[in-house]
Amino acid sequence: MKTSFILLSLCAALTACVYNEELDDISIVKGETILAYSMSTTTQDKETSNSRSIPDEAFAQVNIRIRNQMPDLHLSIEGIRLCNIHLSGSYHFANEQQASYWETDTTQSTIAFDTGHLSIAPNEEALFPQEGSISFIPQTAKAWNPTILPQQGEGCYLLLNCKVFNKAIIWGDEKGNCAEAAIPLSVHFQSNQPSVIVLTLAPNCPWYDIRGTSPQPLFVPITFDVSVEDWK
Repeated sequence: MKTSFILLSLCAALTACVYNEELDDISIVKGETILAYSMSTTTQDKETSNSRSIPDEAFAQVNIRIRNQMPDLHLSIEGIRLCNIHLSGSYHFANEQQASYWETDTTQSTIAFDTGHLSIAPNEEALFPQEGSISFIPQTAKAWNPTILPQQGEGCYLLLNCKVFNKAIIWGDEKGNCAEAAIPLSVHFQSNQPSVIVLTLAPNCPWYDIRGTSPQPLFVPITFDVSVEDWK
């Protein structure tokens, strides 16, 4: 898994009411085509406060690209959860003394993306969301260390609700439905920076089964011991 950058369009709907140049209680809500932010203030008298919008370029714009590099396996995805991410904080507008900046709080949250049903054939890829992008508060987060179960740590990770199959189920639940695989994710979202998270299904991909007492690689390579004896 790797992170790279591409140019994306901005289409988050951002409206806000501000008091004393500060916004509080920023949360994610589902938009029509993408996720957008809903802002509110802690002022007791919102009617007398000045109305002001956070500029689009104050946010990081993110897409998720899923690549299937397996030549004979199909990948089916029904949902994505981004875990241990910061979704709230305060935005301070610029003044004569300082430039604008984000003050991200210390709360870590989980956000679920309804991807619909994504079917990715061998050697194909898909982009989510297909239109627009996801708006995030700028932040940096370390990836989950897969030596322990992710819910026992603070590192960032993705839960991909998926199944991998050809004629038989390679990954999924006992009934052949999707099951969650955990993927470590290092985050560096910057203001006015479009980025893409690339998830690659490959023989050595860092996807983990976390249904037991410790993380296990999703795909264990088949190895062969070869010995040579003199022919008589």
